[in-house]
Amino acid sequence: MPADSRFVFQRWLMQARRDLKAAEALREVGAYEWAVFLAHQATERVLKGFLYFKGETKYVGHSIRSLVYKCRNFSPSFEVAHDVGRLDDFYSAPRFPDSFTEDVPADAVTPEDAEMSVELARVAVEVVDRVAGEGK
Repeated sequence: MPADSRFVFQRWLMQARRDLKAAEALREVGAYEWAVFLAHQATERVLKGFLYFKGETKYVGHSIRSLVYKCRNFSPSFEVAHDVGRLDDFYSAPRFPDSFTEDVPADAVTPEDAEMSVELARVAVEVVDRVAGEGK
């Protein structure tokens, strides 16, 4: 991999790790709607960073399921990340009150949603870290 591609990848990975830490902090203070959204963002960034690492440069949309599917083309290690696609449920809904019939996101997103989302984001970061490390 060219040095500039590794640099781009490292930047995406660093931001994903920071997003994950922010999601953890938000979960701890009860801002569950923002914790799940940032978990999605951390996962999206780390998967897109991995695809950059592998030479891919075009992405349309924000689907974690789609990104995991693309990443599986490069490594079977992404099989363990198949549940990460559940984060797609937390891209729009936590930000917009009209995503829910009666509740607002702050009341509709649960502590369990936040815990699950942060854990799935952590899995994605760990898998990318491991697989990208194997490619050095």
